[in-house]
Amino acid sequence: MFNDGFQRTIVGEKTKNGHLKNKMNNMPNIIETERLILRPLTLDDAETAYNGWTGDPDVAEYVSWLPHHSIDDAIKWLKEIEWKQDEAGNILENDNYIWGFVLKETGELFGSGGLIWEEDWQLFQVGYNIMKTHWNRGYTTEAMETILRFASRNLGLKKIAGGHAKENRASSRVIEKLGFVYDRDDITPHVDGVRFFDSREYLLDL
Repeated sequence: MFNDGFQRTIVGEKTKNGHLKNKMNNMPNIIETERLILRPLTLDDAETAYNGWTGDPDVAEYVSWLPHHSIDDAIKWLKEIEWKQDEAGNILENDNYIWGFVLKETGELFGSGGLIWEEDWQLFQVGYNIMKTHWNRGYTTEAMETILRFASRNLGLKKIAGGHAKENRASSRVIEKLGFVYDRDDITPHVDGVRFFDSREYLLDL
């Protein structure tokens, strides 16, 4: 579809004792939509991710992260977002819940996205990034809808927010399709410490 366009979607607060009341026994971490399968990424996905989206500067044009410069960068990232499980295979509470986006029809892995805990905000945020070849097909909105349902049903989150760089009309369209309501303008720094984005922030009750 399109890049995440400096997507900063906050997906609710953790409680004092964590965002989950109980360990996520038998919680599905593979989710299906009409056209997609969302699954945890593995180290075997490093080359595909690097060549497809994490190493593409066009995908990173409006996002706050830096493009990967090698497959090693992608491997490091994949280790950071690995799902946590106990010895019995139960999914444990984590600061990241990231899925790979796979086309049902072809089995092609073409992007990733999910929930990321932001310590400074004490909130989750959602980010997503997909290959340029798959922009403008509605895949990101489709994936985001099911991730937001996961945030509500499995994590018990109640309120979310979203944002995009003002120049990025693609992310603006996603936010609007998902039903977000405009809240305020903001200025957000890039991770490089040099650039800043004029952004628009939105809210949505789950």
